[in-house]
Parts: sequence; structure tokens; C-alpha cells
Amino acid sequence: MGRSLFFIKMSVTIFLLILGIGIYYLFFVEESFGLKEKTYTAFPGYDEEKLALEGFISSYFINDGFFRTNLIESKQGEMASGEDILSESVGLLMLHYLKGDELGNFDTQFNILKDHFMNNNKLIKWRIRHGMNQETVNATIDDLRIAKALMMAAEKWGRNDYKSFAKELSTQLLLHCVTEDSLKAYDSVNSSKAPFVYYDFEAMQLMGQFDKKWDKLAAINIEIILNNQVKGLPFFQDKWFSEEGGFPTVENLMIMMHLSEVGIKDTQSFAWLKKQLKQQGLYGSYSIEGKPLSSVESPAIYAIAARIAKLNNDKELYYLAGKSLKNMQNMETNEYYGGFIDLNNLSAFSFDQLFSLLAY
Repeated sequence: MGRSLFFIKMSVTIFLLILGIGIYYLFFVEESFGLKEKTYTAFPGYDEEKLALEGFISSYFINDGFFRTNLIESKQGEMASGEDILSESVGLLMLHYLKGDELGNFDTQFNILKDHFMNNNKLIKWRIRHGMNQETVNATIDDLRIAKALMMAAEKWGRNDYKSFAKELSTQLLLHCVTEDSLKAYDSVNSSKAPFVYYDFEAMQLMGQFDKKWDKLAAINIEIILNNQVKGLPFFQDKWFSEEGGFPTVENLMIMMHLSEVGIKDTQSFAWLKKQLKQQGLYGSYSIEGKPLSSVESPAIYAIAARIAKLNNDKELYYLAGKSLKNMQNMETNEYYGGFIDLNNLSAFSFDQLFSLLAY
């Protein structure tokens, strides 16, 4: 009887051990590494527009690998313009080169980062300009995007130097840009908590390979963001923006994009987006009831909506967003062919060009 009880206990112990390993693999290992297997639907139909945009960018935005912010200058200050080069652009360009399997161009951006963008905290300056070497803070959203691109590139091309750089970013971000269970907007003691749009959950899950704090941080803030969503709409009640009296569309669609990147699907919001695209379009900001507060449209809004559609394999949403995006592109035969540009004043924003590249 004693021996039988011993073997029963041993069997139960082994079973629970195997079960525990299985649960750990399913919920932790798979969550950290399973993103490699995530599909990203590439819908056809915009080859001409993409080639035209690449030509415009090559002619007007890129010089020796540096990507300017706008074709025109405006007053300096907290708003970037003209020949400013943003860490935002570096990260988006890296994702584009990653998608296009362009290792050489990706490596150029990596070297630009190392040689020109690093601040005293070993994080990435949010803005640089040729001839100026001032110290500046990072923008946490951009560091996360860059870390994500580097880790994906390390996996794709077998580059340990990319992974090592991402690991260092992970360490410094945890040290300088995380407080309790929240991100900070930038690496300063004076920084406020980051807005919801800064939470790049795919980057955080990938960096969970280096430190499990990222997995915990992602899980906590996914729940916070979802608990603050306006029911049935792609808007999230973030006090960072609430003082403005409306929901800025670009930022809120980016939140939805970040959620989509980790497999969180919102069919109600997709239906609302499709309805707006069929009836009138998507505008710069909305009320809590989903009524437009602005008549301004931007290529970035439609490009981010198209990326959401790709991430969720939603062909109808992609068609509607892509059609609106194409209508804003200059496809006339002139010197600015292919660009997203205001031909009246020649203003053309890097953000619009780069997100549109990723959308096509």
C-alpha cells in the first residue's frame, strides 16, 4: 500500500510538472517568441503607387541615408521641420527596409543611429540636425519601434549586433523610461507618464526575451487601455489628450494598430471605420459619440487604417483605406510625382510618406 501511494504521488507530481511546463511554454515562451510566426497580409493592387512614392522619397527626402522631416522649413521649437531628422523616421524606415528585405539600407540606418543619435543615457535622441550636436531626450515610442525593428532584423538576417543593440536599449529604457507599471514619455526625471499611443506592445513582448518586466508591463497596460476604450469605437480615453476636447485620429488608430500587432482584434471598431470610409472619410479628430470635430484629412490616417487591415486580414477595410490613401497621393505627371504633398506650399511630412510606404 505504501509503495502504491508513493508511485501515485510520483505520477501526480510528474504530471503537474509536465502541465506546468506546458502552461509556461504556451503563455510565456510562445508570447515572447511566437510573434515571428504572425502573418501580415500583403494585399495586391498598389504597386504603381508604391514605386512612385519610393521615387519621390528618394528624390526629395533621403540624403546619404538621412531622412528629412519636411520639404519646407518652419520656426524651430518643439515642432520638427525641414532638415530635422527624427528617430521616428529612422524606425519607420527600418520597418520598411525590413519588409522589403533591404539589408544594406537597413544597415545604413543602424549605423546612422550609432554614430549620430545616441544621447548620454544610451538612448536615442528624438531629433538631430546636421551641424548641431546638442544633447536631447529620447521619445520612448521611437526607441521601442527601433528595438522592435532591430530584433526582427536580427532574426531575419542572423545579425547578433542588432540584437545586442536592442538588448542595450531594453536595459536603458527600463532604467530611464519606466516608472512602476508605466512608461515615461522620455528619459528625464521631469517626464510625465507616456500616453497610450507610446505603448508598442509587440516591441515590449519581443524585449521580454531580455527581461520579463516587459511582459508584465505589456499585460498591465493592455488591460488599462482596453478598459479605457469608448465602446464600439476606435477611441481610447487618455487624459494626455482629453484636455483637447476630442480624440485625435492618428494617435488613436496607432493605439489600435499596436493592439492588432499582438493579436487583439476589435470587429466593432473595424465596422465603424468601414462605415466612415464608405460615407465620408476619416477626419483629424472625433467626439466621444464618434462625430467628426475636424474636416482635416491626412494620408497617415488612411495609411494606419490600411496597416490595421493588413494585420487583421480584413480585405474590405484595406480596399477602402487604400482607395482613400491613393486619392491623396500626387499621381500627376510633374516633378513631385508620387508624393503626399501640398502642391500649393510644397509641404510634405515624413510621417505621411513613411506610413504610406508601410501601408502599400
